[in-house]
Amino acid sequence: MSMSHQHWFTLGIEHQYFYNNACSVFELLPVKETQRIMKNYGIRFQKLGNLYRGYAEVGTSKKIWEELQTAEDLYFQLINTDPNFDSYTNVPLPKKEETLTYITNSEITNRLNKEESVIPNSDLDIRQLRFNVSVQATETVSVVIKNSQGQTVFNQVSPQNQSYVSVNISALGTGIYQLWIDDALLSTFLGTSEPIEVNCYGILHIQMRNILESLKENTVPILKVNFEPRATFWEYIVIVSQDKKIEIQEMSIESVNSEKYLGPEERIVMENNLSHVFTSANTIKLYQKPEKHDVLKIRYTNQFSDTLLELDMKMPVPAASSLIIKNKNNENLYYSQTIIYV
Repeated sequence: MSMSHQHWFTLGIEHQYFYNNACSVFELLPVKETQRIMKNYGIRFQKLGNLYRGYAEVGTSKKIWEELQTAEDLYFQLINTDPNFDSYTNVPLPKKEETLTYITNSEITNRLNKEESVIPNSDLDIRQLRFNVSVQATETVSVVIKNSQGQTVFNQVSPQNQSYVSVNISALGTGIYQLWIDDALLSTFLGTSEPIEVNCYGILHIQMRNILESLKENTVPILKVNFEPRATFWEYIVIVSQDKKIEIQEMSIESVNSEKYLGPEERIVMENNLSHVFTSANTIKLYQKPEKHDVLKIRYTNQFSDTLLELDMKMPVPAASSLIIKNKNNENLYYSQTIIYV
């Protein structure tokens, strides 16, 4: 039978920190069960910048949704290749251990609504597929595990005088599960027996039943993931070299976006250097490249003349690696420091 690769899904990752919002710092790593499914259905992904396009082998006599109608859900580790990602992204720091960001397509798209847009602000706990659930030894409770379709895959009543229930769902493989105790949802978690990569940022869960319904509508579903930039106090530390032998009379920042800066405040910094420190009055969202630069305006005199001289310097935007966390009144405040030498 003649086969062709047909496009069935697109993942787009956007981040307001980057120019044109194109965020290409992630790679997709399929879990073992997903690797098997991809092999069986001839599924592959092509990365084009910040877009990840899914293709599948389809026979000439079949529609793509017919080819994929028995495919199970797909799971990918979302591998982060930028060590500074959390610094310029609006996420709490430090990140909670043993959790991953959860991204999934929860909607069915059609010709009128071809895209689903999500902000990745949901975190999942990570569990092995064998674990114990703590319970009250003096009570009898029902411990239930449900899969991502809401089907019960484990159900056991806690033994009397025992403070835990042993759960074993290893036969089911990697997936999203819910832990229920007596009809109360305790947690949603990623269950897996596979090692999680050190630089794994999150889990991409592709729900195939939603994909199929979209394909039946003759629509290739698009999932747009939108990361928001971190807002920080911008702090500029201006150091005038003593070799310049100049005396600063006035110093200010002219902002192209009408941002207000406090200062300059004189402060002793590295190796007893006198600096002039400006701090933004409010937090400013970080971005990688400016369309126009703020300007540091300096008026000064030197030893050769009493004439007031002027110097304008373009201000760089803060580097992502410059993030500093300061605790004030039991609240973490984020600062981005930039040193400018005159």
